[in-house]
Amino acid sequence: MSPQISEYTPVEVVLRRVLAHANLEGKVESVPAFQSYARVLAADVVAPADVPSSSTSHMDGYAVISDGLLNASASRPVVLRVVDAAGPGARSNRSLRGGETIQVATGAVLPWGADAVVPVESVDVRGKEIRVGTSVQPGEHVYRAGQDVRRGDLVLARGHRIRSQDVGILVSLGFRRIQVRKRPRVAVLATGSELTSARRPKKGKTVESHSLVFLRLAESLGCTAVDMGIVRDDPKALRASLTYAISKSDFVLTLGGTSAGKHDLVVDAVSSLEPEVLVHGLQLDRGRVTGVASVGSKPIMMLPGPIQAAANAFLVAGVPIIAKLSGSRQTGISIPCVLGAPWVARKRFSDFEKVVYVKLSPGRQEVAEPIAGETESMKLLTSADGYFVVPKNVKRLEAGDPVDVRLVPGFSFA
Repeated sequence: MSPQISEYTPVEVVLRRVLAHANLEGKVESVPAFQSYARVLAADVVAPADVPSSSTSHMDGYAVISDGLLNASASRPVVLRVVDAAGPGARSNRSLRGGETIQVATGAVLPWGADAVVPVESVDVRGKEIRVGTSVQPGEHVYRAGQDVRRGDLVLARGHRIRSQDVGILVSLGFRRIQVRKRPRVAVLATGSELTSARRPKKGKTVESHSLVFLRLAESLGCTAVDMGIVRDDPKALRASLTYAISKSDFVLTLGGTSAGKHDLVVDAVSSLEPEVLVHGLQLDRGRVTGVASVGSKPIMMLPGPIQAAANAFLVAGVPIIAKLSGSRQTGISIPCVLGAPWVARKRFSDFEKVVYVKLSPGRQEVAEPIAGETESMKLLTSADGYFVVPKNVKRLEAGDPVDVRLVPGFSFA
């Protein structure tokens, strides 16, 4: 039987211990570049060529040799003969000579010999000739070769999670396939004989909804979510389900069954699996009864049943574990805000780290309004845009105090 919690461990210490034992060797796979959205790069992406590959016109107009227009003025325009035309993406077969011009559309490749473009609205067109009453600088109205990306440039770094715009640049650079990290598999196992599945609810039972929260969060963080269902409060069943979950995943989350008392079936079950690391009790309010372990080099988080406590523990400890497993350099962003109202810590465990959920004021994202509620309150979480962490031993914050609000994919949609 698991012992009563007598000591609570700082979150950063637990993470250090678990991650030191966890097998974080990321497996790599090749995927088509156009299907690489939201994947994590396994290697730096270096530009194999210039983008654009050739200098192109930035305007509808006329390609010119800038030296030939040095003395052009409204009173003494330079007359140029139009010898050809080129549409978007095309290049004239002719090379420009003095006294000549080639009509170009936006995106047309600059003709050989040309070094600038005169916009169509800046010339007087007379049949096969144009009159130019102004000088131009070399490169004016030209999108130079390599102006966007130069060959050899670092475009995206290893560990970067590919966004929609990144897919575009990968394809434009000619990449057909990209090396990415395999998605970590996160198994979520709900515990409790009183629970019933939301898909097939049974009368007299409590519908299990919390696993859906963490399954979707895992997916939003770039993982493959594995729903392990519900296991009853039975030591043998718990051990068997945990063993199976470990075999099918890289990271296991259990929901419910952890407590500060003597009877803790989940911690008992994990203990029976001979973990390399087992910590029960975090210096976190709420979420202090969370357990964290490493079994067979795979992290396990034993989350408490109340949803706010479970979410707290997942955000401050589970998200960093997923970041390591996925090789991602970023699993969210922080934005500097000021507190919109005073905040006071609960008297119990006020020396622990605290998680405070906030609502960002419409139109004024720099102001964060703290929201509070019972640890079982799902509505508190649905009202939140993000959260900030209060350091240990800080017991009060005033309106106007600076805070860094964390926005996490799947939680904040940021």
